[in-house]
Amino acid sequence: MIEPALTIELLNMFGGRLPADLGFTLSNDVDIPSDHPLAAEVSAASGLQSASLPYSRRQDDMWVSMAPSADQLRRLIEDLRCWIFPSLGWEAAPSIISSNPTGSRMGELLLLHSPAGYFRWHSRLADRAHVFARLAKMRSVIAQAPVRTTQFRPTVESLRRQFTLGIATGDRAAALQAIGEIDQRQLDTASNVLSMRIRLFAAVGDNQAIVDHPQLDDLLSVRIPQRVADSVLIAHHAVLTADLEVQGEVDAAVRAYEPFHERLSGLGTFPSHGADTAIIRMFAYDAASLGDSSKLHALDKLFPSDAIVATLASKLPLTSSSQLTPSSPNKLATIVDAAPLDMAVNDTEDFATEPQPSLQWTDIPSLIATGAGERLATFLQNAAMTPDVCDPGNGDFVIELFTDSEVLPGSEKGAQVDNVLTTVIDAYVCEDRFPRRERLTLYQAVLEVWLSSRAFSNDPIDGQLMLTIADALLRLDGRLEQFVASAVTRWWETRPVRARLAWLGEALEMLTDQSTAQTYLALWYVGARLVNVDREELSLADRGLWSRLGFRLGLDEETIAETLGTNSGVVAVTDDPLRSGKFRKIAIVTLHERAAREAAAEIESRTNAHVVIVTDHAAGDGTASASTADVILFVWGATKHAVYRAFDKVRDRLEYVQGTGSASIVRALERRARVSE
Repeated sequence: MIEPALTIELLNMFGGRLPADLGFTLSNDVDIPSDHPLAAEVSAASGLQSASLPYSRRQDDMWVSMAPSADQLRRLIEDLRCWIFPSLGWEAAPSIISSNPTGSRMGELLLLHSPAGYFRWHSRLADRAHVFARLAKMRSVIAQAPVRTTQFRPTVESLRRQFTLGIATGDRAAALQAIGEIDQRQLDTASNVLSMRIRLFAAVGDNQAIVDHPQLDDLLSVRIPQRVADSVLIAHHAVLTADLEVQGEVDAAVRAYEPFHERLSGLGTFPSHGADTAIIRMFAYDAASLGDSSKLHALDKLFPSDAIVATLASKLPLTSSSQLTPSSPNKLATIVDAAPLDMAVNDTEDFATEPQPSLQWTDIPSLIATGAGERLATFLQNAAMTPDVCDPGNGDFVIELFTDSEVLPGSEKGAQVDNVLTTVIDAYVCEDRFPRRERLTLYQAVLEVWLSSRAFSNDPIDGQLMLTIADALLRLDGRLEQFVASAVTRWWETRPVRARLAWLGEALEMLTDQSTAQTYLALWYVGARLVNVDREELSLADRGLWSRLGFRLGLDEETIAETLGTNSGVVAVTDDPLRSGKFRKIAIVTLHERAAREAAAEIESRTNAHVVIVTDHAAGDGTASASTADVILFVWGATKHAVYRAFDKVRDRLEYVQGTGSASIVRALERRARVSE
């Protein structure tokens, strides 16, 4: 924040260079008269807004236009070109001054008020009154202009992709916006929209919202996606029986389940190896409520280490007439939310086995090439329902689709290819076990096609998905650093704009987390120069990040300060949102310890809070300590699902971090602090 005395000093420099009838002198208690021709410009400059002020010379008036940011300066120059140039004024040469080589006091103050540089232009002395009037009219008209908005109505396919990316990257707002748009415009059936809401509730851990949803029973009366059925079972387990299990009250847990037996009985398919513990136990409670000893003992045999299942089985002995085979479920959850809107749904209730697709992912290119849209839609339904049954292999089919010269953007085939990619991301990136080592080559293929299809996008969620997959590749195999670094460079160089600066910082932090390769210096310098042009537009978290990245890459403090701008790493105390957030204890939950330590150091320097870091793979002492924090910064892309469950009771204190780097963590806390104000 600029001290008012410095603003008054600068304005008085202009006022002292004007003719006697226009000159002015300001102070803390003396303002310029309201009828002065430059009253509006002086008032704007006093409020640190865009303004143009003149100082008279013998042959003309020299004007200086200044603005608090590069974007506002660009808009001011465009307005001057519409209202003043070339009839009443012309640009100086050079017109934009961004440094102060002479060290003059006026130049120093101008760059303080207009850090991206100031714009110089001339006008004739004879036109002075006309210029004053035109500037006043310009400011008056622009102030009355309505806010310009663009009405864009996305397609249902793009909204589904937005929902999928929101789930994959932990962007709750993006996923919720997609659901709202689909619901408001009635682009899909009510049951499909509700299924999406259930998935979002499950993703953010709002189990109570799932259990209490007034339309849940209606949803469960029709066929639903398997993952939605699993989410419903997991939510009921967390709300009804989890606490009782911890206390060893198995009989009480059965009694808590029984009122919901009709709703949940037979929901989903019999669990197999690798199934979620909550689902296994809900099936056990179902069997206990039905008195189905064969089903209960089948579970006990399949999951012998589960104490709850063993206890329930011991209370219901296997009779001689019972066979040790699970009874067939009376509801089979199957995918409908990815189906085309005009596809009819079969309401058949009883299925003995999961549907086995006759096609494989490798058949997809030929289906699209031959226009077999119905078979393609059916396969994508099955793939979304049972991803592991529809094994994607090494993902070569994705590369084949996106390198097909006959698939054009905007065409029917192009839409089908986009739908395939969305389904792949939904099935294999949004899953709880992501990232899985056996999917490594598939993730590489998805990253390649994402680069080719979305590299021009400025949508933050597209860039975040790219980083999510890149980070997964590095975690699975550090030898892929060069591959990931090349992908980051290609993404940035495709569109090296300021809107991507935060993304570039996070990408460099990811790459330098385990490496200090000097090859990343070139990217750092590119980003650092953009920071220096307009550093006031960056959040405090991002400003600190670029300094830390410089140190990581071996630069000294003087070089970093010179490149980023003088004192660019110093936090402006009066602008810091964390100072007003009365936090006493903050927890950071992530597997990226280095990023967590750097974020913790910055947070502790800007607050009086104690910061704890949890890098556990499962619930334990660390998660227990984190549960007592005022804010739990949960790094969505770098945590284990088992850890997530440990915070079921404190969801209101969770703040989801989009991204995995230190700046993302601090930025999430800044967001929390602003909401709490």
